[in-house]
Amino acid sequence: MEKIILEEVPQENILAYGEYFQDKLHPSSLEILTPLKEVSYKLGKRLILVILGEELDSFRDLKILKKILADEVWFILHPELKHFREDLYTKVLVKLIENSKPLGFFFPATLRGLSLAPRIAGILNLGLCAHVNKIEVENSQIIMSRPTYGENIIAKLVCKTIPVMATISLGAFSIKEGEKEPLFREIVFPENFSWKSSIKIRKVNYTKKEILPLSSAKIVLAGGRGLKRKENFLKLFELAKLISAEVGGTRPVCHEGFIEDKRMIGISGVSVKPKLYIGFGISGALQHTAGMEQSEYIVAINIDKSAPLVKMANLALIGDAEKILNLLIERLKKEVS
Repeated sequence: MEKIILEEVPQENILAYGEYFQDKLHPSSLEILTPLKEVSYKLGKRLILVILGEELDSFRDLKILKKILADEVWFILHPELKHFREDLYTKVLVKLIENSKPLGFFFPATLRGLSLAPRIAGILNLGLCAHVNKIEVENSQIIMSRPTYGENIIAKLVCKTIPVMATISLGAFSIKEGEKEPLFREIVFPENFSWKSSIKIRKVNYTKKEILPLSSAKIVLAGGRGLKRKENFLKLFELAKLISAEVGGTRPVCHEGFIEDKRMIGISGVSVKPKLYIGFGISGALQHTAGMEQSEYIVAINIDKSAPLVKMANLALIGDAEKILNLLIERLKKEVS
C-alpha cells in the first residue's frame, strides 16, 4: 500500500466516509458510493473512500474493498482511532479536508455519520444537507434531493459552500461493484498532530443486535391504515410465514403501535427492493413509496381505485384489505394441507 503525507494528498476530489465498526465495514458506506460514482464521473473527479482505524491488520473486509466503486481508498491509521470518539474523529477529518480541499464529502446517515457530519460542518462553517436520497449533477453543480414539509414533497437543494456536505439515507441505493481495483493509500499525518481525545473509554461491551432482513427480502408484505386494527397485522405476519416473506408498514401504523418502528418502510425508515411487494390498505403517500418504488412487481390492495399506490402497481385488487388478507390466508392454508 502506498503511503502519502497529508500535505501532499490529491485535492478537489469527492470523498465518502467509510464507517468501520467491530472490524467490519458498514454496508451503508458501500451504498453511498453508487450515486457518488456517477457524480464524480460527470465532474471529472476521483471518488475516494476514507477509512479511520487502528491498523491495517484490523480490517477484515479488504477483499470487499478491492471490488468497490471508489477510485481510491484512503486509510488513516493510529492506535487512538481503535474506538470511535467523536471529537478525535472530527479533528482528523477536519484536518484532512483542510489539506485535500475536496469538492464534496458525504456520509452515510448512520448514528456515527449523523454525529460526525454536523460537527465537521460546524467547525468549518459549511452547509450540510441531511438525509439525501438522490444526488445529481446539473450544469457542473451537485444537486441533492430530500423529503421536506412532513415528507410530503421532495426538495432539491444546492449547497453554496465547498466542500458540499451531506448525509445520505440508508438503503436508498444498491451496492454495486467497480470495474477495477481501487488504489490503496495510507495518509500519514504530521508528527506534531495531537491524537488526544477528551473522551475516555473505560470499557466496551458489544451487544448482539437483531438483524432484520426486511431491506433484503425477496417478498415484502406491507400494511397501512386500511388494515384498521393491530390484530390484522398479526395476520399479516401469519401470511408472511406461509410464503416466506418479511413484513413492513407505513409510518402512521408504526406510530400507532400496530407494528414495530424498525419495520417502517419509507424515507424515515427502511428502503426495500423485493421481487414482490404487496401493499395492504396503503394509499401510497410519497413518504412510503420512496422506500419501495424499486420493487420489481407491485401489488396494491385498496378500496380506493384512485389511490397513488394503486396507480403505480403492476396489479391492483380493489377491495377491503382486511377481507382479502383473510381470504389469502385461508386459501394458502388449504394449499399447504
